[in-house]
Amino acid sequence: MQKILVKAYTSQDSSDYYFKKAKKAIVSVADEGEFYFCKSARQADFGSADSAIYYANIAIPKLKEGKSHNSLLTVYNNLGHIYNGKGQYDKAINYRIEALKIAESQKKTNYIGHLYTYISYDYHDFENYEKGIFYGKKALQTFTNDKASKGTDYHSALNAIAINYDDWNKPELALYYHKLNFKYVKGKDTLILDNTYNNIGNTLLKQKKFAEAKKWIVRSKKIIDYKVKMKMQTVADYEYATYYTNLATIASELNEFEDADKYFDLAFKYSKKCNVAEKLRDYYFQKAKYNKKRNNLSETIKEQENYIKLRDSIYNVERDEALAKMEVKYQTEKKQKQLLIAKNQILEKEEENEKKTYWLIFASFLILSSVIIGYLFFRQQKLKNKQQEHEFELKNAIAAIETQNKLQEQRLTISRDLHDNIGAQLTFIISSVENLKFGFPNIDDKISNHLSKISNFTKDTIVELRDTIWAMNSHDINIVDLRSRLLNFIEKAQISSLQTNFKFTIDDSLSQMKISSLQGINIYRVIQEAVNNAIKHANAQNIEISAKEINNALVFDIFDDGVGFKFDDIVQGNGLHNMKKRIEEIGGQFQLNSTEKGTHITITI
Repeated sequence: MQKILVKAYTSQDSSDYYFKKAKKAIVSVADEGEFYFCKSARQADFGSADSAIYYANIAIPKLKEGKSHNSLLTVYNNLGHIYNGKGQYDKAINYRIEALKIAESQKKTNYIGHLYTYISYDYHDFENYEKGIFYGKKALQTFTNDKASKGTDYHSALNAIAINYDDWNKPELALYYHKLNFKYVKGKDTLILDNTYNNIGNTLLKQKKFAEAKKWIVRSKKIIDYKVKMKMQTVADYEYATYYTNLATIASELNEFEDADKYFDLAFKYSKKCNVAEKLRDYYFQKAKYNKKRNNLSETIKEQENYIKLRDSIYNVERDEALAKMEVKYQTEKKQKQLLIAKNQILEKEEENEKKTYWLIFASFLILSSVIIGYLFFRQQKLKNKQQEHEFELKNAIAAIETQNKLQEQRLTISRDLHDNIGAQLTFIISSVENLKFGFPNIDDKISNHLSKISNFTKDTIVELRDTIWAMNSHDINIVDLRSRLLNFIEKAQISSLQTNFKFTIDDSLSQMKISSLQGINIYRVIQEAVNNAIKHANAQNIEISAKEINNALVFDIFDDGVGFKFDDIVQGNGLHNMKKRIEEIGGQFQLNSTEKGTHITITI
């Protein structure tokens, strides 16, 4: 029956004939599961996604009953691909995790790595970039630990990490991980890097480096054109949808409206052909911006409505909460399983030790029974104490994990409330202000300026809110992440104070260092306050921030060449008091020296 099913799957004209023939060869539940699994796979690759889901739901219980683990794993992963294409990312991730459980039980290391990669892509499309990066790095670590990994494996993981950093507005890290591909992928295999070239172009596009971005995107498109021409790739609708949307955006930004119209038409054509929600969402978003730029009011509203309708069908609070609960359940089950394995190993080792002890007692009993009786009592008591110690350690470990899970659930609940309630209200304010400005183009300049100030203040508030949520959701923070946050802040400070020069350096030796989330957010806030004081009150022309490790301590120095101040004049100021209190709260030291030539602040953790 397996041979017939292979023909049924691969045949272009006789598929129905072979499926009917295979159905007659079914003799067991396992055969029936394989039959419907193959029908689902055939529909997923060459037919209808809805039909693929229908046959998959028939196949799953039969594959479970027949214990066909490999086929069941593939069915779950195929459903993940299908629901990703439909924009139902919560269902996609749910099926990926079911597949992950099977792959872990079967110790399929390469498959585990790819499932982590797919989950990273799902979270990216769901706009949960932090989770996307978490699973992308787990994939990269899995492939690194597997000696059988190939360049294509590393490429998939690196691409997943990079696009999450890109859409999380961390272009430096995105470009770093994209360009790591050139380390792992060599020779003819570089033909797989068409999406890497495009994604590098996409990051440069967001940095408004349009000419450079276009070179990378055009190079990427040429690779796909070549692969299609040489029949190395039969379907490229998804890739073309991406390229033409990016090229249309660049043409729009450069006011090349004729090219923009042509590229947008092609982008819409291929976005509809590939039928992937993410591609249509990106097209509607960019087309709305383009029509707004061309002052096409009715077309702008139409594309905005298309974008909002599609996005609302993908993202809602219920899906987000269900996804978070599912993630916690999976991680909890995994940790409980690891504890159970560890306990069994301890018991097996104790049982083996006991057997050795009994043999020793039996042999020694023939020589000196009185000594053996005393030794036996001593040995039994020692084993009992040891077992009690192990049981106590296991109980403590389980209690610690349960406490950690409860704390994590509380963090998730609070951060979701902040994001969904306050974040949504702030976003509504920005949208309302922008709609007012857009709907009344002839509005008085003073009112327009006030509306802009409200919008900018609200955007800054959202950034502060995201910083708080970032700290709440993280048990610990990598110095690289803190560096990225500080760079974003300094970039904004530079824009608001063009006459001020900034210099920011962090020793390479700190790249792997981690600190607690409370330490990270307090350090960030203190540096933020120090820079603002130097700009607003000291009229500093140069501000320098550095971080290094000295005698096993993390040291931050903030210098400015402003006018300085006298301590007696500012001793009651809340700003300096709060800065010192923040550092003392995390067990650190705060030192401040100020003269007429400037101010020097040192933070030691």
